[in-house]
Amino acid sequence: MVPVLQLTDDDVRAWRELAEGAVEPNPLFEADCVIPAARHLPNGADVSLVIAEEEGRFFGCFPVMRVPGNVRPSTTWRGVRRPAFTTQVRRLHYDGTPLVSGERGVEAATALLSALIDRSRAEDAGILVLESLDDDGPVSTSVTSAAKKLKLPTYTYSWPRPVVRRRDGLTYRSIHSDDTLEKLARKRRRLGERLGGEVQLIDRSADPSAVDTLIAMEAAGWKAKDGGALLSHPGEPEWFREMCDRFRSAGRLLLYTLQVVDTLVAMQLMLRAGEGLFDLIMTYDEDYSRHSPGIQLILDFIDHFHDETDALWLDTCAAEDNETLLRMCPDRRTVSTVVLAVGGRVDRLRLRLYATFYNLFGARAPFRSRHPRLCRVLDWVALKSRLLPE
Repeated sequence: MVPVLQLTDDDVRAWRELAEGAVEPNPLFEADCVIPAARHLPNGADVSLVIAEEEGRFFGCFPVMRVPGNVRPSTTWRGVRRPAFTTQVRRLHYDGTPLVSGERGVEAATALLSALIDRSRAEDAGILVLESLDDDGPVSTSVTSAAKKLKLPTYTYSWPRPVVRRRDGLTYRSIHSDDTLEKLARKRRRLGERLGGEVQLIDRSADPSAVDTLIAMEAAGWKAKDGGALLSHPGEPEWFREMCDRFRSAGRLLLYTLQVVDTLVAMQLMLRAGEGLFDLIMTYDEDYSRHSPGIQLILDFIDHFHDETDALWLDTCAAEDNETLLRMCPDRRTVSTVVLAVGGRVDRLRLRLYATFYNLFGARAPFRSRHPRLCRVLDWVALKSRLLPE
Protein backbone atom coordinates (compact mmCIF):
# COMPACT_ATOMS: atom_id res chain seq x y z
CA MET A 1 0.00 0.00 0.00
CA VAL A 2 1.99 2.96 -1.36
CA PRO A 3 0.98 6.65 -1.53
CA VAL A 4 0.40 7.42 -5.19
CA LEU A 5 2.64 10.49 -5.06
CA GLN A 6 5.52 8.30 -3.82
CA LEU A 7 5.38 5.70 -6.62
CA THR A 8 8.60 5.28 -8.60
CA ASP A 9 8.89 5.39 -12.38
CA ASP A 10 9.22 1.59 -12.35
CA ASP A 11 6.01 1.33 -10.31
CA VAL A 12 4.13 3.50 -12.79
CA ARG A 13 5.51 1.47 -15.70
CA ALA A 14 4.32 -1.78 -14.06
CA TRP A 15 0.93 -0.15 -13.37
CA ARG A 16 0.55 0.74 -17.06
CA GLU A 17 1.52 -2.77 -18.15
CA LEU A 18 -1.08 -4.25 -15.81
CA ALA A 19 -3.77 -1.92 -17.18
CA GLU A 20 -2.98 -2.99 -20.75
CA GLY A 21 -3.47 -6.66 -19.90
CA ALA A 22 -6.16 -6.39 -17.22
CA VAL A 23 -8.89 -9.01 -17.42
CA GLU A 24 -11.43 -6.17 -17.08
CA PRO A 25 -10.52 -2.68 -18.33
CA ASN A 26 -11.05 0.35 -16.13
CA PRO A 27 -9.46 3.61 -17.31
CA LEU A 28 -10.55 5.35 -14.08
CA PHE A 29 -8.09 3.21 -12.09
CA GLU A 30 -5.24 3.66 -14.54
CA ALA A 31 -2.18 5.77 -13.80
CA ASP A 32 -3.27 8.49 -16.23
CA CYS A 33 -6.40 9.11 -14.18
CA VAL A 34 -5.28 8.44 -10.60
CA ILE A 35 -1.93 10.26 -10.70
CA PRO A 36 -3.51 13.57 -11.86
CA ALA A 37 -6.14 13.13 -9.13
CA ALA A 38 -3.42 12.71 -6.50
CA ARG A 39 -1.61 15.76 -7.89
CA HIS A 40 -4.55 18.16 -7.97
CA LEU A 41 -7.36 17.10 -5.62
CA PRO A 42 -7.31 18.31 -1.99
CA ASN A 43 -7.25 14.71 -0.70
CA GLY A 44 -4.55 13.66 -3.19
CA ALA A 45 -1.84 13.13 -0.60
CA ASP A 46 -4.12 10.61 1.14
CA VAL A 47 -4.62 8.42 -1.94
CA SER A 48 -2.59 5.20 -1.96
CA LEU A 49 -2.28 2.32 -4.38
CA VAL A 50 -2.78 -1.20 -3.04
CA ILE A 51 -0.53 -3.47 -5.08
CA ALA A 52 -0.21 -7.22 -5.61
CA GLU A 53 3.24 -7.66 -7.19
CA GLU A 54 5.97 -10.19 -7.68
CA GLU A 55 9.49 -9.40 -8.88
CA GLY A 56 8.42 -5.95 -10.04
CA ARG A 57 5.37 -7.12 -12.00
CA PHE A 58 1.93 -5.94 -10.91
CA PHE A 59 -0.78 -8.63 -10.89
CA GLY A 60 -3.43 -6.42 -9.30
CA CYS A 61 -3.96 -2.93 -7.91
CA PHE A 62 -6.56 -0.35 -6.96
CA PRO A 63 -6.48 3.13 -5.40
CA VAL A 64 -7.71 3.56 -1.86
CA MET A 65 -7.90 6.15 0.90
CA ARG A 66 -8.92 6.12 4.54
CA VAL A 67 -12.01 8.02 5.63
CA PRO A 68 -13.05 8.65 9.25
CA GLY A 69 -16.15 7.07 10.72
CA ASN A 70 -18.26 10.23 10.45
CA VAL A 71 -17.69 10.52 6.67
CA ARG A 72 -19.73 8.59 4.13
CA PRO A 73 -17.23 6.21 2.46
CA SER A 74 -18.95 5.95 -0.93
CA THR A 75 -21.83 7.24 -2.99
CA THR A 76 -23.83 4.03 -2.58
CA TRP A 77 -22.96 3.01 0.99
CA ARG A 78 -23.39 5.13 4.09
CA GLY A 79 -20.98 3.29 6.37
CA VAL A 80 -21.25 1.90 9.89
CA ARG A 81 -19.62 4.74 11.83
CA ARG A 82 -16.20 3.16 11.62
CA PRO A 83 -13.13 4.41 9.75
CA ALA A 84 -12.95 2.70 6.37
CA PHE A 85 -10.81 2.21 3.32
CA THR A 86 -12.65 3.23 0.16
CA THR A 87 -11.83 2.98 -3.54
CA GLN A 88 -13.96 6.07 -4.22
CA VAL A 89 -10.97 8.38 -4.03
CA ARG A 90 -12.68 11.07 -6.14
CA ARG A 91 -16.11 12.64 -5.86
CA LEU A 92 -16.78 11.41 -9.41
CA HIS A 93 -16.45 7.64 -9.09
CA TYR A 94 -17.70 6.27 -12.46
CA ASP A 95 -16.28 2.73 -12.19
CA GLY A 96 -14.47 0.96 -9.37
CA THR A 97 -13.32 -2.36 -10.81
CA PRO A 98 -9.76 -3.14 -9.60
CA LEU A 99 -7.14 -3.79 -12.26
CA VAL A 100 -6.33 -7.50 -12.11
CA SER A 101 -4.20 -9.56 -14.45
CA GLY A 102 -5.75 -12.40 -16.40
CA GLU A 103 -3.19 -14.64 -14.69
CA ARG A 104 -3.43 -15.62 -11.01
CA GLY A 105 -6.56 -13.50 -10.43
CA VAL A 106 -7.65 -15.07 -7.13
CA GLU A 107 -4.08 -15.02 -5.83
CA ALA A 108 -3.76 -11.33 -6.73
CA ALA A 109 -7.11 -10.47 -5.07
CA THR A 110 -6.03 -12.39 -1.95
CA ALA A 111 -2.78 -10.42 -1.81
CA LEU A 112 -4.64 -7.10 -2.20
CA LEU A 113 -7.09 -7.88 0.61
CA SER A 114 -4.28 -9.25 2.80
CA ALA A 115 -2.38 -5.98 2.42
CA LEU A 116 -5.36 -4.08 3.83
CA ILE A 117 -5.83 -6.61 6.63
CA ASP A 118 -2.20 -6.01 7.59
CA ARG A 119 -2.70 -2.23 7.51
CA SER A 120 -6.09 -2.11 9.23
CA ARG A 121 -4.76 -1.88 12.79
CA ALA A 122 -2.13 0.78 12.02
CA GLU A 123 -4.69 2.84 10.07
CA ASP A 124 -7.53 2.14 12.54
CA ALA A 125 -9.76 1.24 9.60
CA GLY A 126 -11.49 -2.13 9.55
CA ILE A 127 -13.85 -1.84 6.58
CA LEU A 128 -13.06 -1.88 2.84
CA VAL A 129 -15.56 -0.48 0.32
CA LEU A 130 -15.09 -1.55 -3.30
CA GLU A 131 -17.35 0.74 -5.29
CA SER A 132 -19.09 -0.16 -8.58
CA LEU A 133 -17.70 -3.54 -9.63
CA ASP A 134 -19.11 -5.55 -12.52
CA ASP A 135 -21.27 -8.05 -10.63
CA ASP A 136 -20.73 -10.90 -13.10
CA GLY A 137 -17.15 -10.13 -14.09
CA PRO A 138 -14.00 -12.13 -13.38
CA VAL A 139 -12.64 -9.50 -10.99
CA SER A 140 -15.73 -9.68 -8.78
CA THR A 141 -15.45 -13.48 -8.85
CA SER A 142 -11.79 -13.29 -7.79
CA VAL A 143 -12.58 -10.85 -4.97
CA THR A 144 -15.41 -13.08 -3.72
CA SER A 145 -13.16 -16.16 -3.79
CA ALA A 146 -10.38 -14.28 -1.99
CA ALA A 147 -12.79 -13.04 0.70
CA LYS A 148 -13.98 -16.60 1.32
CA LYS A 149 -10.41 -17.83 1.47
CA LEU A 150 -9.56 -15.16 4.06
CA LYS A 151 -12.90 -15.67 5.88
CA LEU A 152 -13.89 -12.02 5.55
CA PRO A 153 -17.53 -11.05 6.14
CA THR A 154 -18.99 -9.23 3.12
CA TYR A 155 -22.05 -7.23 2.15
CA THR A 156 -23.00 -6.64 -1.49
CA TYR A 157 -25.40 -4.06 -2.85
CA SER A 158 -26.24 -4.34 -6.58
CA TRP A 159 -28.17 -2.29 -9.11
CA PRO A 160 -28.62 -2.21 -12.92
CA ARG A 161 -26.56 0.26 -14.95
CA PRO A 162 -27.59 1.24 -18.51
CA VAL A 163 -25.12 0.19 -21.22
CA VAL A 164 -25.12 -0.33 -24.98
CA ARG A 165 -23.82 -3.59 -26.44
CA ARG A 166 -22.94 -3.88 -30.09
CA ARG A 167 -25.61 -5.50 -32.26
CA ASP A 168 -25.48 -6.99 -35.72
CA GLY A 169 -27.60 -4.16 -37.11
CA LEU A 170 -28.45 -0.56 -36.31
CA THR A 171 -31.52 -1.43 -34.23
CA TYR A 172 -30.78 0.40 -30.97
CA ARG A 173 -33.73 2.79 -31.34
CA SER A 174 -36.21 -0.07 -31.50
CA ILE A 175 -36.69 0.19 -27.73
CA HIS A 176 -38.44 3.54 -28.26
CA SER A 177 -42.01 3.94 -29.46
CA ASP A 178 -42.76 5.49 -32.84
CA ASP A 179 -44.43 8.38 -31.02
CA THR A 180 -41.29 9.08 -28.97
CA LEU A 181 -39.04 9.02 -32.03
CA GLU A 182 -41.41 11.30 -33.95
CA LYS A 183 -41.43 13.83 -31.10
CA LEU A 184 -37.62 13.83 -30.95
CA ALA A 185 -37.37 14.25 -34.72
CA ARG A 186 -39.75 17.19 -34.53
CA LYS A 187 -37.66 18.80 -31.77
CA ARG A 188 -34.53 18.27 -33.84
CA ARG A 189 -36.05 20.00 -36.87
CA ARG A 190 -37.16 22.95 -34.76
CA LEU A 191 -33.69 23.25 -33.22
CA GLY A 192 -32.18 23.41 -36.69
CA GLU A 193 -34.73 25.99 -37.79
CA ARG A 194 -34.07 28.09 -34.70
CA LEU A 195 -30.31 28.16 -35.30
CA GLY A 196 -30.41 28.23 -39.07
CA GLY A 197 -28.72 24.99 -40.05
CA GLU A 198 -28.48 21.22 -39.75
CA VAL A 199 -28.05 19.51 -36.37
CA GLN A 200 -24.78 17.58 -36.56
CA LEU A 201 -22.56 15.36 -34.44
CA ILE A 202 -18.98 16.73 -34.59
CA ASP A 203 -15.81 14.96 -33.42
CA ARG A 204 -13.74 17.34 -31.23
CA SER A 205 -11.52 14.66 -29.69
CA ALA A 206 -8.27 16.17 -30.97
CA ASP A 207 -9.10 19.73 -29.85
CA PRO A 208 -7.66 20.51 -26.37
CA SER A 209 -9.81 23.66 -26.09
CA ALA A 210 -12.97 21.55 -26.30
CA VAL A 211 -12.38 20.26 -22.76
CA ASP A 212 -12.44 23.81 -21.40
CA THR A 213 -15.62 24.46 -23.39
CA LEU A 214 -17.22 21.38 -21.83
CA ILE A 215 -16.21 22.44 -18.30
CA ALA A 216 -17.68 25.92 -18.89
CA MET A 217 -20.91 24.54 -20.38
CA GLU A 218 -21.37 22.22 -17.41
CA ALA A 219 -20.76 25.10 -14.96
CA ALA A 220 -23.45 27.20 -16.67
CA GLY A 221 -26.14 24.56 -16.13
CA TRP A 222 -28.03 22.75 -13.41
CA LYS A 223 -24.97 20.89 -12.11
CA ALA A 224 -23.51 24.16 -10.83
CA LYS A 225 -26.73 24.92 -8.97
CA ASP A 226 -26.66 21.64 -7.06
CA GLY A 227 -22.86 21.59 -6.57
CA GLY A 228 -22.17 18.84 -9.09
CA ALA A 229 -20.08 20.73 -11.64
CA LEU A 230 -16.31 20.29 -11.89
CA LEU A 231 -15.77 24.01 -11.31
CA SER A 232 -17.66 23.76 -8.01
CA HIS A 233 -14.87 21.69 -6.44
CA PRO A 234 -11.25 22.76 -5.89
CA GLY A 235 -8.76 20.85 -8.01
CA GLU A 236 -11.30 19.00 -10.14
CA PRO A 237 -10.91 21.10 -13.31
CA GLU A 238 -7.11 20.73 -13.12
CA TRP A 239 -7.40 16.96 -12.56
CA PHE A 240 -9.87 16.61 -15.42
CA ARG A 241 -7.78 18.63 -17.89
CA GLU A 242 -4.59 16.71 -17.14
CA MET A 243 -6.38 13.35 -17.35
CA CYS A 244 -7.92 14.33 -20.70
CA ASP A 245 -4.54 15.51 -22.02
CA ARG A 246 -2.98 12.17 -21.11
CA PHE A 247 -5.72 10.08 -22.73
CA ARG A 248 -5.80 12.33 -25.80
CA SER A 249 -2.07 11.80 -26.26
CA ALA A 250 -2.67 8.06 -26.16
CA GLY A 251 -5.51 8.32 -28.71
CA ARG A 252 -8.07 7.16 -26.14
CA LEU A 253 -10.14 10.32 -25.61
CA LEU A 254 -13.46 10.75 -27.40
CA LEU A 255 -15.20 14.13 -27.24
CA TYR A 256 -18.23 14.91 -29.40
CA THR A 257 -20.45 17.94 -29.75
CA LEU A 258 -23.99 18.32 -31.02
CA GLN A 259 -24.09 21.61 -32.86
CA VAL A 260 -25.79 23.70 -35.52
CA VAL A 261 -23.24 25.57 -37.64
CA ASP A 262 -20.96 27.03 -34.90
CA THR A 263 -23.46 26.89 -32.02
CA LEU A 264 -22.77 24.08 -29.53
CA VAL A 265 -25.86 22.72 -27.84
CA ALA A 266 -24.49 19.57 -26.12
CA MET A 267 -21.17 17.81 -25.41
CA GLN A 268 -20.16 14.29 -24.42
CA LEU A 269 -16.75 12.95 -23.30
CA MET A 270 -15.66 9.31 -23.13
CA LEU A 271 -12.53 7.22 -22.62
CA ARG A 272 -11.55 4.09 -24.52
CA ALA A 273 -10.27 1.05 -22.63
CA GLY A 274 -10.01 -2.45 -24.00
CA GLU A 275 -13.04 -3.31 -26.10
CA GLY A 276 -15.29 -0.65 -24.59
CA LEU A 277 -16.06 3.02 -24.10
CA PHE A 278 -16.61 4.70 -20.73
CA ASP A 279 -18.94 7.71 -20.78
CA LEU A 280 -17.76 10.26 -18.20
CA ILE A 281 -19.60 13.52 -18.79
CA MET A 282 -22.53 14.69 -20.88
CA THR A 283 -23.72 18.30 -20.65
CA TYR A 284 -25.88 20.65 -22.67
CA ASP A 285 -26.76 24.32 -23.10
CA GLU A 286 -29.95 24.85 -21.13
CA ASP A 287 -31.03 27.65 -23.48
CA TYR A 288 -32.01 24.83 -25.84
CA SER A 289 -33.44 22.41 -23.28
CA ARG A 290 -36.90 22.41 -24.91
CA HIS A 291 -35.31 20.61 -27.86
CA SER A 292 -33.90 17.77 -25.66
CA PRO A 293 -30.28 18.30 -26.80
CA GLY A 294 -28.85 15.76 -24.36
CA ILE A 295 -31.13 13.00 -25.57
CA GLN A 296 -30.46 13.97 -29.19
CA LEU A 297 -26.72 13.64 -28.53
CA ILE A 298 -27.09 10.26 -26.83
CA LEU A 299 -29.08 8.85 -29.76
CA ASP A 300 -26.64 10.28 -32.32
CA PHE A 301 -23.62 8.88 -30.53
CA ILE A 302 -25.13 5.40 -30.19
CA ASP A 303 -25.47 5.37 -33.98
CA HIS A 304 -21.89 6.67 -34.27
CA PHE A 305 -20.70 3.99 -31.82
CA HIS A 306 -22.14 1.34 -34.14
CA ASP A 307 -21.07 2.81 -37.48
CA GLU A 308 -17.72 4.47 -36.77
CA THR A 309 -16.05 2.59 -33.89
CA ASP A 310 -15.01 -1.00 -33.29
CA ALA A 311 -15.98 -0.89 -29.60
CA LEU A 312 -18.11 -3.80 -28.42
CA TRP A 313 -19.89 -1.92 -25.67
CA LEU A 314 -20.53 1.53 -24.21
CA ASP A 315 -20.76 1.85 -20.42
CA THR A 316 -22.69 4.95 -19.34
CA CYS A 317 -20.95 4.94 -15.90
CA ALA A 318 -24.30 6.25 -14.66
CA ALA A 319 -25.26 6.52 -11.02
CA GLU A 320 -28.04 4.34 -9.69
CA ASP A 321 -31.56 5.16 -10.91
CA ASN A 322 -30.51 7.51 -13.73
CA GLU A 323 -33.92 7.37 -15.34
CA THR A 324 -32.92 9.20 -18.53
CA LEU A 325 -30.13 6.79 -19.43
CA LEU A 326 -32.18 3.79 -18.33
CA ARG A 327 -34.78 4.88 -20.91
CA MET A 328 -32.28 5.66 -23.66
CA CYS A 329 -29.97 2.62 -23.47
CA PRO A 330 -31.18 -0.83 -24.52
CA ASP A 331 -28.95 -3.00 -22.33
CA ARG A 332 -28.00 -3.42 -18.67
CA ARG A 333 -24.91 -4.25 -16.66
CA THR A 334 -25.27 -5.22 -13.01
CA VAL A 335 -22.78 -3.35 -10.81
CA SER A 336 -22.19 -3.81 -7.12
CA THR A 337 -20.72 -2.13 -4.11
CA VAL A 338 -18.85 -4.80 -2.16
CA VAL A 339 -18.10 -4.11 1.50
CA LEU A 340 -15.61 -6.31 3.35
CA ALA A 341 -14.55 -6.38 7.00
CA VAL A 342 -10.74 -6.39 6.95
CA GLY A 343 -10.29 -5.41 10.60
CA GLY A 344 -10.60 -7.30 13.85
CA ARG A 345 -13.49 -9.05 15.57
CA VAL A 346 -15.49 -5.90 16.28
CA ASP A 347 -15.47 -4.78 12.65
CA ARG A 348 -16.35 -8.26 11.42
CA LEU A 349 -19.23 -8.57 13.86
CA ARG A 350 -20.47 -5.10 12.99
CA LEU A 351 -20.54 -5.85 9.26
CA ARG A 352 -22.27 -9.19 9.84
CA LEU A 353 -24.99 -7.39 11.81
CA TYR A 354 -25.28 -4.73 9.11
CA ALA A 355 -25.57 -7.32 6.35
CA THR A 356 -28.16 -9.31 8.28
CA PHE A 357 -30.24 -6.23 9.00
CA TYR A 358 -30.29 -5.02 5.39
CA ASN A 359 -30.87 -8.45 3.89
CA LEU A 360 -33.93 -8.83 6.10
CA PHE A 361 -35.20 -5.26 6.42
CA GLY A 362 -33.40 -3.18 3.79
CA ALA A 363 -35.00 -0.94 1.18
CA ARG A 364 -35.45 -3.82 -1.27
CA ALA A 365 -36.44 -6.50 1.23
CA PRO A 366 -40.03 -7.81 0.83
CA PHE A 367 -40.51 -7.47 4.59
CA ARG A 368 -40.18 -3.67 4.39
CA SER A 369 -42.96 -3.24 1.84
CA ARG A 370 -45.26 -5.51 3.85
CA HIS A 371 -44.53 -3.99 7.29
CA PRO A 372 -43.54 -0.29 6.84
CA ARG A 373 -44.44 0.79 10.39
CA LEU A 374 -42.45 -1.97 12.03
CA CYS A 375 -39.47 -1.18 9.80
CA ARG A 376 -39.52 2.46 10.93
CA VAL A 377 -39.19 1.20 14.51
CA LEU A 378 -36.37 -1.14 13.51
CA ASP A 379 -34.58 1.72 11.72
CA TRP A 380 -34.80 3.81 14.90
CA VAL A 381 -33.40 0.95 17.01
CA ALA A 382 -30.56 0.35 14.53
CA LEU A 383 -29.73 4.06 14.48
CA LYS A 384 -29.65 4.32 18.27
CA SER A 385 -27.54 1.18 18.51
CA ARG A 386 -25.04 2.87 16.17
CA LEU A 387 -25.42 0.14 13.57
CA LEU A 388 -26.45 2.78 11.02
CA PRO A 389 -24.93 6.21 10.34
CA GLU A 390 -26.77 9.48 10.91
